Amino acid sequence: MMRRWWVVLLLLLAPLAQAAAVHAFLDRSHVSLGDTVTLNIQSSGSLGTPDLSPLQQDFQVLGSSRSSSVSIVNGKTTSTNQLGIALKPLHAGTLTIPALDVGGAKTQPLTLQVGSAPSGGTGKTGDPVFMQSSVLSSSPYVGQQTVYTVRLFYMPGVDGALSDPTANGARLIQLDRDHRYTVERDGYAYKVIERSWALIPQRSGTITVQGPVFQGQKMGLGSPTLQMIDPNTLLNNPNALLNGQLPGFGQPVRATAPSVRLDARAAPANAGKPWLPARNVQLKLTGLPANGQVNAGTPLTVTLSISASGQPADALPEPELPSIAGARVYPDRTQDATDDSGEWLQGSRTRSFAIVPDRNGTLTIPAITLDWWDAANNRAEQAALPAHVLQVSGVAASIASATTPPAAAVASGNAPAVSPSPVATDAAKKPVVTAAAPAFWRGVALASLALWLLAIVLACAWWWRRRGSSARKQAGGTDADMDAAWMDRSAARAPSRPQPPAAKPDPRALQRRALDAARDGNVAACEHALLAWARIERPQVTSAGDLRGLLSDPAQREALDALQRARWQGGDAAPACASVARVFARGFAWRDDQGSARLREPDLPPLYPS
Repeated sequence: MMRRWWVVLLLLLAPLAQAAAVHAFLDRSHVSLGDTVTLNIQSSGSLGTPDLSPLQQDFQVLGSSRSSSVSIVNGKTTSTNQLGIALKPLHAGTLTIPALDVGGAKTQPLTLQVGSAPSGGTGKTGDPVFMQSSVLSSSPYVGQQTVYTVRLFYMPGVDGALSDPTANGARLIQLDRDHRYTVERDGYAYKVIERSWALIPQRSGTITVQGPVFQGQKMGLGSPTLQMIDPNTLLNNPNALLNGQLPGFGQPVRATAPSVRLDARAAPANAGKPWLPARNVQLKLTGLPANGQVNAGTPLTVTLSISASGQPADALPEPELPSIAGARVYPDRTQDATDDSGEWLQGSRTRSFAIVPDRNGTLTIPAITLDWWDAANNRAEQAALPAHVLQVSGVAASIASATTPPAAAVASGNAPAVSPSPVATDAAKKPVVTAAAPAFWRGVALASLALWLLAIVLACAWWWRRRGSSARKQAGGTDADMDAAWMDRSAARAPSRPQPPAAKPDPRALQRRALDAARDGNVAACEHALLAWARIERPQVTSAGDLRGLLSDPAQREALDALQRARWQGGDAAPACASVARVFARGFAWRDDQGSARLREPDLPPLYPS
């Protein structure tokens, strides 16, 4: 009977265990009206079909997809099932996604901010491509991070490259959080790439952010290239330059994101020093012993870290320990790290310190504080670590107790002999063991001093012997010395042998180096090797511009231009390097001799100079 009750109880608890393993999240927390958002539901077990009827009041359900993954970590296998549901908000405002029933399990409620449909941007609805830009805060403090976002709307068949924005007086760091989704604008379906940058003003006043530029082509519907390309690949990769498109097919398209202005504020008067605006700042000290006990003369390694949300690592102060009485402190190098995968930069600086106590007793590590400015709540804050007290024992304490004689015996000089007690005997034995460490270092110091003196003696002996040999040569010296001097003079009178000419660089090796760098996608190495290869045939080539002026093949000149754009303008490196590897595989196509002769210096001076 009891066994049946246990079975019934397990059956009742099974849905609760399954519910705890279900997790729901959105791919974005802020969207505009007309955008789509993906609701993801994950489970470590089987994932049933959810009831989507509670969503129909605020969302249009566009479709769903399923995926699964298996990971093995330290021999433990974990499987995850995920369900993605594409939703389109029906109205603006703060929308709540209620808890959904997934096979008896419940997901947690979620909140989505839906703004009105954006307007503005170069281009308009119906164009093949247009762009919009925005900034999260238009009046940040100097040094405070805000988020600059650009949205690229493009129709099917559009392919090209997107440059980076520029701002005079602000620092821009691209965030690794691109979003791709679909929207509908006035009956037109667009693919959207949403790219964000961390924007940090470096001065107060008005700062203008010049938006990025998109340049590409739109392939026609009748193009055979478009029919052969996978549509999903083309739509989801608009940054792949000429993705399989033949030259001459398609219409050029261009769009520029509108500029954005912001007014950077100076640091407030009540802000602490150093000025550190952030969303959160934490101090952490690790490595302290759990029992609070340390040994004198033994290094204790602790690690101090400073982490901040909304700041890169190079904007944080260097971790420093305050002065510690009774110990020597040896700092290590600082390790910096910046995580740019989220909306806010996560910077951290970590530094290790070796603390060596030099006496017994109490060792106090003072409290550590760091003033910062809470940019989210606009107020001054302070991160703090409390003081830590450690107890030091060991070598210093034992030596002091063993080497200090009783005061009365020292004063009288004839202290009576007393048989040692067991306690006194043990105390007398302790210095023998603990004094080994100072005796060892004293021996090392004496050995080092002896080696130093020996080196000085050997150097003086060598100098004295060389000085005597020089004097003998000047005075005539022995027969052997005279023979050696005669041979030296004979060798000096003998004609010197011509040195072999320096080996010239191998053009084939340089060609292989340039083509290998192009196949690897290394833009800088490809350009350096290409110029070195070209200088073998045209020594006057000093830059990519000189090389381009000497080439006769338009394809080679175009490939060289693409390589320059990829290196200096943020273009796509893969297609540029592939083009270089293809057009330079058979060498350079130089211009005619007359054209090149006008650009290079003569190899030999004129026979009859004027």
